[in-house]
Amino acid sequence: MNRKQARLKYRAVYQFPESTHNFIKERIKGFCLHVCSGSSLLGDIRLDLELQTVQKNKPGFLIGDQFHLPFQNEKFDTVICDPVWNMPYHVRHKLIYQLRDMTKYEGIMIFNSLWIPKIRCMKHQDVFVGLNNMAFRNVSLISVYKKVQSQFTF
Repeated sequence: MNRKQARLKYRAVYQFPESTHNFIKERIKGFCLHVCSGSSLLGDIRLDLELQTVQKNKPGFLIGDQFHLPFQNEKFDTVICDPVWNMPYHVRHKLIYQLRDMTKYEGIMIFNSLWIPKIRCMKHQDVFVGLNNMAFRNVSLISVYKKVQSQFTF
């Protein structure tokens, strides 16, 4: 095969595997924001950079930027995010603080990534490791946080 004429296969933008979807769904409480939702239908409000086919005609989907969330602070009981896993180090904190700001006092944040952030005003409750049956593949780390202090009342 000539590598310059590679055959590409296209598929829908990322969606959680069913087991991950169900695992996260069980932990959602109250009004939920899902940032970087891709094709996932988890959450009351789902935000991503572009509309996926599965999101068409479904209420609650918004096109938007994860770094400039168009919501008032402390609006959501649960915030879910599955960011790009190779996000540069120097911008990770900006995303984390956007998500924290959207989470209500005593609300929870569920963060699926390859890194475990330490977040001011949030108590790290647990880390779950999504093990797989393949050799040499990244695992999913799902960190669950509870907001223990409003960042606006220091």
